[in-house]
Amino acid sequence: MGECTYLVAWDGGVPLGHGEVLWQGCKSAEVRDAYPGCPEINGLLVYCAEMRGRGIGSALIRTAEDRARDRGFKWIGVGAGDDNPRAMALYERLGYSAGIRYVDVWSYKDDAEVRHVVEDPCTFLVKDLPG
Repeated sequence: MGECTYLVAWDGGVPLGHGEVLWQGCKSAEVRDAYPGCPEINGLLVYCAEMRGRGIGSALIRTAEDRARDRGFKWIGVGAGDDNPRAMALYERLGYSAGIRYVDVWSYKDDAEVRHVVEDPCTFLVKDLPG
């Protein structure tokens, strides 16, 4: 089994959004300790702002849930940043329950190849996946 599955939502030949399922769970040790064996939906994004709210993110989430269920997982989780109440509302509407708070730490390189470290306060939400 691979470490992750990358999902892309398409309309014909046009990609509309993406996300991935991290099969080993959240990178945060605190979250993995609290939810052992819980894969994480990560990096969910609908590309065009005018396409948001049309069910694309929900479809990606349902696909991730189906893939997790097919692999025998009993639950799945997703992290939502404190600065993203719209994502939190979507996850809760789809049956996810707020679990623990944690700080997601990630980095990127800017155009000058300078590495920046970002610390995002988040909530990890989980959903049971009935068989």
